[in-house]
Amino acid sequence: MKVDIKDYNTDVTPTWCPGCGNFSVHIALKKALIELKKQPSEVVMSFDIGCNGNGADKIEGFRIKGLHGRAIPLAVGAHLANRDMTIIADIGDGGCLHEGIDHLIHAIRSNYDLTILIHNNQNFALTTGQITSTTPEGKSMYGFPKGRTEGVISIGELTLSLNPSFYARGYSQDIPQLKEIIKEGIKNKGLSVIEIMQVCPTYNKESNHEFFKERIVKIEKNNSIKKAREYLSNKKKLYTGIIYSNTKVKNYYSKLANRKEKKSELVDEVRNYSIKNILSE
Repeated sequence: MKVDIKDYNTDVTPTWCPGCGNFSVHIALKKALIELKKQPSEVVMSFDIGCNGNGADKIEGFRIKGLHGRAIPLAVGAHLANRDMTIIADIGDGGCLHEGIDHLIHAIRSNYDLTILIHNNQNFALTTGQITSTTPEGKSMYGFPKGRTEGVISIGELTLSLNPSFYARGYSQDIPQLKEIIKEGIKNKGLSVIEIMQVCPTYNKESNHEFFKERIVKIEKNNSIKKAREYLSNKKKLYTGIIYSNTKVKNYYSKLANRKEKKSELVDEVRNYSIKNILSE
């Protein structure tokens, strides 16, 4: 059945700030799903709380909006229940690296077959611009006029340290490249971490389009962990594209011995089971 962008649009009016990167991220996501010929009924998306989470009602499909920082375990549960669905977790840098950092770490090491979109605008924008773990050192933010006191967390370096199957970095205002990155992430048979450098015209005005335009360098797919780390260590350039891909990392389900002979999905096996035998013992 043919799928069109109208199938993914909703009647809900976006409330994001004018110029917010979420507009273009959603366009890239919809275009990626369309080009992969995915119907909305074949896609499950879990959204975090935050500006990115306000996109839950602006795209069709099975959508879940959970607690702050919990988009990833919701996505994992949906994947484990039904591998026939395309699963996407949509989360911000604040929720992902604060309340949700353990979920990111264990999702990568387990290598579940799903895609995580991390909107990195370097602040908690929905609550008026507090610092996050990715906010640049010394940057004045709401409640922290002299900047943060803690160290920074690099999404890329954290991901690479856990032997991922896929890590990519995109830019919110480059829809064509971001669309292709998302497509490759969905096609990857394992966990795909996609960091999206996102403009925030209200609370992170310095990281604007001109800032990114001067620094971004696009790359092709890379399979070298050494080269991937070189890309991330370069402080003068911001590399975008598939920073690292390793198809040799086995995904979670392929290592489950008790599921290898099963042809059904867990969702098909949900029914009442008698426990009389257990109780009698």
